[in-house]
Amino acid sequence: MKALSIILFLFCSLHLTAADISTVAGNGNQAYSGDGKVATAAVCNQTFGVIVGPDGDIYFCDTGNHAVRKIARKGGVITTVAGTGKSGYSGDGGPATEAELFEPYEVRFHPNGDLYFVEMMNNIIRKVDAKTGLISTVAGTGDKGFSGDGGPATDAKLDRPHSIVFDAAGENLFVCDISNNRIRMINLDSGMISTFCGNGKKEIPKDGVKASPNVPLKGPRALDRAPNGDLWLALREGNAVYRIDANAKTLHHMAGTGKSGFTGNGGPALEATLSGPKGVAISPDGKLIYLADTESHSVRAINLNNSPPTLDLIAGDGTKGDGPDSGDPLKCKMDRLHGVGVDPVSGDLYIGDTNTHKIRKITGLPGAPRKDLNAYKKDAFEIDGRKAHVTRPEKAAPGNPWMWRTRFYGAFPAADEALLARGWHIGWIEVGNEFGGPKAITAFDAFYKHATERLGLNKKPIMEGFSRGGLPATNWAIANPEKVSGIYIDSPVLDIRSWPKPAGGKTWEHCMQAHGLTPETADSWKGPLDNLKPLADAKIPVLTVCGGADPVVPFVENSGILEKRYNELGGPITVIVKLNGGHHPHSLHDPSPIVEWVESVFKK
Repeated sequence: MKALSIILFLFCSLHLTAADISTVAGNGNQAYSGDGKVATAAVCNQTFGVIVGPDGDIYFCDTGNHAVRKIARKGGVITTVAGTGKSGYSGDGGPATEAELFEPYEVRFHPNGDLYFVEMMNNIIRKVDAKTGLISTVAGTGDKGFSGDGGPATDAKLDRPHSIVFDAAGENLFVCDISNNRIRMINLDSGMISTFCGNGKKEIPKDGVKASPNVPLKGPRALDRAPNGDLWLALREGNAVYRIDANAKTLHHMAGTGKSGFTGNGGPALEATLSGPKGVAISPDGKLIYLADTESHSVRAINLNNSPPTLDLIAGDGTKGDGPDSGDPLKCKMDRLHGVGVDPVSGDLYIGDTNTHKIRKITGLPGAPRKDLNAYKKDAFEIDGRKAHVTRPEKAAPGNPWMWRTRFYGAFPAADEALLARGWHIGWIEVGNEFGGPKAITAFDAFYKHATERLGLNKKPIMEGFSRGGLPATNWAIANPEKVSGIYIDSPVLDIRSWPKPAGGKTWEHCMQAHGLTPETADSWKGPLDNLKPLADAKIPVLTVCGGADPVVPFVENSGILEKRYNELGGPITVIVKLNGGHHPHSLHDPSPIVEWVESVFKK
């Protein structure tokens, strides 16, 4: 029976035959150089926390260089987004790249696009505003200690904070305050701090106990949030992993006996020994809980696909080393890795391999593959000589909901693909070179009638406008607020004097012609930013996703004005800004925030 059990555990454990490991940043030397060049030629200094950002780029803490850096997904170029390379505590209120940091350990993005990170040696948490690039402190005084619960987080004392994570709504930020043996919680609306769990005693919590300031924690070191909202907590000194139920707020022991070791791979997670885990990351489906098992120099995973959950070895062999940099992850030695981060779309795993000064990547792991847009059936037709089509899901969701792509069908389709998978239709009609003018609105009227009366789609679609598509999306909604559920616009053109007027040429001529303008009358043009009241009066929700450094359609001249004016009119608006982002790529690497917004708006 014992032999049979071993065979079953080996059979059920995670198979990595298709997995491959590579190095995506760092050449193995220890220094600070390489910005503006390919990341694999750059020199880093103790790489720690690593995540995939909203733009799809890879952000990591170059801890020994006192900087936060990023690797561009396209081209692989490395740049610094915060820090100067020198240790210190300065720069609040100014550009993040001119601020001095002191050992940033972990980095996270708020749902609105702002970048947060923890500086362990400064005992603080700081934020980089995605719209402005300016840095500020959101928690901690800079002095080590424990104080401030019930008051402003900026007046509180922390002691060597390490890990941070947001709740699903982005309302609260949880902090592993490791030397205080507590998890602190910062409410971002009020700015107040409290203790979520931990009484300061370095003891193992009982299984099933409810999280509270009365419960002990033994070295809370790393946190991550699962797709269902549960928090997963690694206790470094406790050599254990707990799940914190999002609803009941109860702690459940999931892995580790409490003793330090490297045993139990392939067997029950509760019977395995861990070696000071300092990083946690969760697969897109929530079934694999990856651990940076620091002192065993390996990545291990709690595999929830098995019953009971097993502890599987993902990378490394338990001994210290460096590589090889490609090939089988199980043959790649590492050296006191501290960070792990998951690509929420592909399921690829990124590793902050600290003492090799590299960022590694494992591909071929279970992810969340999305069906390609072209794999869905498309009903094509013409309306008044204009090409049009509706892409159909495999099974329509109740109510036949649909997203109306007003321009550039098929470009950056992440949100469209995700919605099709959920039963939504995607509609489109050609209105090129119309710039949201009267002819486009007339064409939209005809398309809406066809889609709702002949095809049976819902009477209230979500408008979706990318770039210049923002003009027809908002203009038609302003003319027909009773016929839309909401408006999702992405780096949208909302003022033709912002673009395309500066570009000039044929594009500007077409735009003026579409709106019946001349060079003399163009400055008197009134567009969607001047006509928001019908939308606000109807309480039409608006979501705008933008690049914070868009040189083509500047945020401050378009969505920035929209946000200000719509708020003043009492209209509901959500703004997501990608830090240092340009005009492209549109959408979000992980479209979940867009999809969740769309579905919540439609249900209302």
